[in-house]
Amino acid sequence: MKGASSNNPSSNLFPLLNKLSTQAFFLGIFALQLILIFQGLDLSDEGFLSIFYRRIFSDPASVSYNFMFWLTGIIGGVWEKIFSPLGLLGIRLGGAVVNTLTVILAYNLLRKYLNSTNLKLGLLLVVLSLNNDIKVLNYNCLSSLFYIIAIYFLFSGLQKGHSGKILLGGLFIGLNVFVRTPNVLQLGLIFGIAYYAYLTHKTGNELIRQVFVFLTGFLLAILSVLLAMFLAGHLQIYLDSIKLLYSMGKGYSGNQVDQGGYGLSRLLYIFWSNNIQSAKYALIAAALVFGPLFLINKVGRPSKFKDSVIKIAAAAGICLGVFLIFNHSIDHFTELFFLTGMILLTAVAMMTSSAGIESKLLLFFGCFFLLSFPLGSSDGIYTAGRYCLWIALPVTLDYLLSIQSLDNTLVSRRHNKELHRKLSITEKQLTITKRWVTGLAILAGFYYAYCYPFFDRRNRMLMHYSLKSNNLKGIYTTKGRAETFNELLIESAKYIKPEDYVIAYDHIAMFYYATNTIPYISNPLPSVYSAKMFASDLTASLDRHKMLPVVIMQTISTTGAASKWPEEILPLDYFKNDQSMNRDRIMDAFLIKNHYRKVWENKAFKILMPEKSNIPEE
Repeated sequence: MKGASSNNPSSNLFPLLNKLSTQAFFLGIFALQLILIFQGLDLSDEGFLSIFYRRIFSDPASVSYNFMFWLTGIIGGVWEKIFSPLGLLGIRLGGAVVNTLTVILAYNLLRKYLNSTNLKLGLLLVVLSLNNDIKVLNYNCLSSLFYIIAIYFLFSGLQKGHSGKILLGGLFIGLNVFVRTPNVLQLGLIFGIAYYAYLTHKTGNELIRQVFVFLTGFLLAILSVLLAMFLAGHLQIYLDSIKLLYSMGKGYSGNQVDQGGYGLSRLLYIFWSNNIQSAKYALIAAALVFGPLFLINKVGRPSKFKDSVIKIAAAAGICLGVFLIFNHSIDHFTELFFLTGMILLTAVAMMTSSAGIESKLLLFFGCFFLLSFPLGSSDGIYTAGRYCLWIALPVTLDYLLSIQSLDNTLVSRRHNKELHRKLSITEKQLTITKRWVTGLAILAGFYYAYCYPFFDRRNRMLMHYSLKSNNLKGIYTTKGRAETFNELLIESAKYIKPEDYVIAYDHIAMFYYATNTIPYISNPLPSVYSAKMFASDLTASLDRHKMLPVVIMQTISTTGAASKWPEEILPLDYFKNDQSMNRDRIMDAFLIKNHYRKVWENKAFKILMPEKSNIPEE
């Protein structure tokens, strides 16, 4: 790995990035995100977080499930109050700010060890991979920011033997536990401290001292946050949410979903299968790219002929790649798996190479984040994976783009000079390959950022219809979606008013934020509950409120493959499994028992009212 000032030939691959000043690059990264925050309406995840920020200070019990992300809620709540006139647009602005800060910190962490152009390329690819995910300020992007801050201090502290910086590294890891509870796995950075001690031949006493300092910072953060929770009156709510998270995680096996989808066996299965799939994608891509090169070079023809054939093959590869990208045969998930696999396979090569100590330590930190962060997600790489590339992708990309030829790698051990001559890949050939492969990756990133707004249509040209909510002003979606949701907003105003308690069932948490209503149960997104948990929360909410709420229900699917609603409708039971069907039965039983009646319905939603608002005596 070479420093930013080195004469790395890969700088010539993308002269525009090479000439772009650091400040202009940061500004461009921020502007790119701003362009994309105005379009797309997601009713689930963004609503889940937005109502959390709106209610964490005024009615914490109504969003108590979210308290497993307590520090995210505090940061988001403060941000939402400051930018409340902007509504959802302001919370999306917060996401762009956090991502840009992460880019700046990652750049400054890595700039001494990577070629500047390669570093910019790597960070650009990370940002592009984020732009088709949830836009609002969220626990994933905050986790990335806190992790980069922690590594910034820890890396410098280990290098300089500075205990204060190691302490700060541990402190930010401790804070990160309250951004997202599974971040407790980042305590495993202790192994990074041990790895650096091994590389630098430090004594056991020095290693123990540094681990102790790191753990001190970690525990200091834990105790400080718990004290802050106590003073805010949030401690018991937080502890209850952790108990709930624990109950969601135990007992899950196969199709046994009584406790939800966060069981250890399921998470480990997702972890293993995701990484195997990533490696498979990377190996297939490598074979498709380099296989033709080896075959062409095996032919005993003059170099000019080979170069011409390779240029033709590269042109064909570009055309094929563009075709596969634009017809969605290769989608944003495929690219994410490919990047992850490329990182992991390259990391193995780097760890066994003559790369410097600092480079190996940075790679360790990057790969640790890449492997540990998705473990806390029920969807693994699909959701969390795109947020943990900040270090690993630039480091491995720089390594790959710095390779000038493959003359002394694959076949030289056979001591067959003729075979080696024919199968080697020259610098010129490799330069052509690197340019078009990297170019396709960037093109794919821009295209996916454009045409995959989170849970909305692929065509942004259709998204210029506004929504009839002050909290959603400046957000645009398709004509059909705007009309359908606006109908719900207008009609529901006849039955509810701001600050009323409502049940929005089950993937439509944005309704709360759009109408300034409050979740009746303690989880704005009941779709994550098992039937048992939902029943328990519903019973507790009945006891707490002593009244029956208005119920808003979706009648069609609105997430995932159903993101084209209402133009293309998938039935509500399209994604149903045992867990969700059992939960639906609990909801239906609640509606029947309390004599709810339908007062309005359109093609996506319905409104139900109880005959009496008070809870009948048993």
